[in-house]
Amino acid sequence: MTPAFKTIFTLFLKTLLCCTFAASLSLSYAQQTESSETLEEDTEEVLDNVREGLHTSVSATAAWLDSFFGPTEFEADAYEDVYGSLTIAPQWDEYDGFEVDSSLRAKIILPQAKRRFSAIIGRGDFDDFINNQQTTRPTVIRRDNADEEWMVGLGFDPFVEAEHDLSFGAGFRGGLAFEPYVRARYRYETIVNERSELHFQTVGFWRDTDGFGIGQTIEHDFAISDQWFNKFWIRGTFAERTEGVRWHASDRVYYIYHPERAIGGELWWYGETEAEVPLQDYGAKLLHRARVLREWFYLESWVGLHWPREVLHEQRKPRWLVGIELELQFGH
Repeated sequence: MTPAFKTIFTLFLKTLLCCTFAASLSLSYAQQTESSETLEEDTEEVLDNVREGLHTSVSATAAWLDSFFGPTEFEADAYEDVYGSLTIAPQWDEYDGFEVDSSLRAKIILPQAKRRFSAIIGRGDFDDFINNQQTTRPTVIRRDNADEEWMVGLGFDPFVEAEHDLSFGAGFRGGLAFEPYVRARYRYETIVNERSELHFQTVGFWRDTDGFGIGQTIEHDFAISDQWFNKFWIRGTFAERTEGVRWHASDRVYYIYHPERAIGGELWWYGETEAEVPLQDYGAKLLHRARVLREWFYLESWVGLHWPREVLHEQRKPRWLVGIELELQFGH
């Protein structure tokens, strides 16, 4: 593992603590105590420091990757074309207990590579990473612990237009294991009418431990009115490690009651077509999403029920779940 990669790994662990601390402060802020102004300033300072430190570490890792294209000295302003997000989601599920889900994704354009390549750095589920869909996956979907891993690589986008996007990528996953992967992704977007938009995405991939695979995603965004918004998506993945086709589906409806706040509901389903139990889980939850303190910091909370079943002898029954998700966006 490179020094730069160790740096971002260490920073990520620190960020977990900082963001959790920031969340408690932001919730206390809502109580409007006499010290609310001081509390707000302290919280904003914590968030600004976390965001700045994350940006610096991501840029340092990008500079290391960029050095493979020629000699370079790291300068922070040379890697300003960076964007990404960090999410932390403490949650309790009556079925699985308490856990903290997290993901990180960053993309940096590499100047030394004549801006033809970008560095991709992330931590999370591999399927979400290669499909670039961390934010659309229902948080409650369970994944094997082995899939929660660090990934670093290079991306190349030879063809990008308003409706079409073709990109390639390769890198390593698995932290110290340094298992290689490659992927090719094509995305097509089309406007159906003034309120409706469709997205189609196909991803082909190969990874060292699992062989070849392909994923297909369909998304539909629909503005029901000025305040009501619906998003539906479904994704199927077939690979040598899957039992048939692994599929996820989600349908969310939001009511935007304030420019920075919305309430909503979500239904989701997922399973594998040739698994012992093809439909492994489905459920519903109520959620609230708000932008707090900064234009790039979001807090989402939810409560709901789901009906998991992974083996035949298991009885399917409703299980409660509750959680929050903090999302910090950075870059341009």
